[in-house]
Amino acid sequence: MLCILSSSVLSAQLDSTFVETFGERSRINGGIRYRDNSAVFSVNDREELTLTNRGLALRIGGRYRWIGYTFSIPISDLGTGSELGDAKSLGANIQFYRNTFYLNANVRRTIGFERDSPDRAPEFREDIRFLNALLFGFRILNSKRFSLRSSFRLRNRQLRSAGSWLVGGAVARQVIKADSLELPLREAGTSVIDRFSQTKIGTGVGYAYTFIFGKYWFATPLLIAGPEIRFIAFDPLGTEREVERLRLSARVRGRISVGANGIRNYIALSASYLPSADNSDAFDTRVDEVQIELRIGHRIGVKD
Repeated sequence: MLCILSSSVLSAQLDSTFVETFGERSRINGGIRYRDNSAVFSVNDREELTLTNRGLALRIGGRYRWIGYTFSIPISDLGTGSELGDAKSLGANIQFYRNTFYLNANVRRTIGFERDSPDRAPEFREDIRFLNALLFGFRILNSKRFSLRSSFRLRNRQLRSAGSWLVGGAVARQVIKADSLELPLREAGTSVIDRFSQTKIGTGVGYAYTFIFGKYWFATPLLIAGPEIRFIAFDPLGTEREVERLRLSARVRGRISVGANGIRNYIALSASYLPSADNSDAFDTRVDEVQIELRIGHRIGVKD
């Protein structure tokens, strides 16, 4: 990843016939963000255990000169804690949308999940802790005519339809801890563990394209896929840690943004889907990270 981004320190000169840049130093924006972190443990495609945590938040942000800020205010847990219990979640997300590359560092720790399985009533487990960390980035090869932040951060404005190939990679770490967690096993029966972890290292090639409709409307789908190496380990209660054999699988990540990007005002609906479906010797796991965000903003001091 460092090799991919190292040649992108200096921003490429944008083609002004394709991308319009704004000289404003101040803006205000707001919106709503939906987040879904869930983990599913299954055997032979039969869902056995589901850990669910969802949330809806109000976002208020802006920029003055060189300082950018964003505040996130929780609105609802969307039923995952309204009746059974209250989940707690703390996270940090740093994103760099540059002309030549994109880089995302995201870490979130969630405490409290609703446990749901076919053989018992749903229950809220305050002892279940989930840590999810991701470092993800890619190089934008056609950076002179294609602007990713025109669609996902609305810092520029794409004037003509264009696309670009993407080359990048990702490193992810997922850890689930509990006082005791009963999981199904592939061969037969169940296993009680107190810790499950995955470390993933992958590379990928993808493509992104911005379709321009009329003067202001746009749609930008993005897809990147490639191989990924996984390291899996879990701790059964009362015994030593079990480390599974090294695994290689394919991984697909997708993003999309649609909206209207005017000279002064803009609105966009963006979504990211980072699925993680993994097979292991004992059971199958799927950790989904879904985020949908509505962004509305106004640029201050921009002339027509």
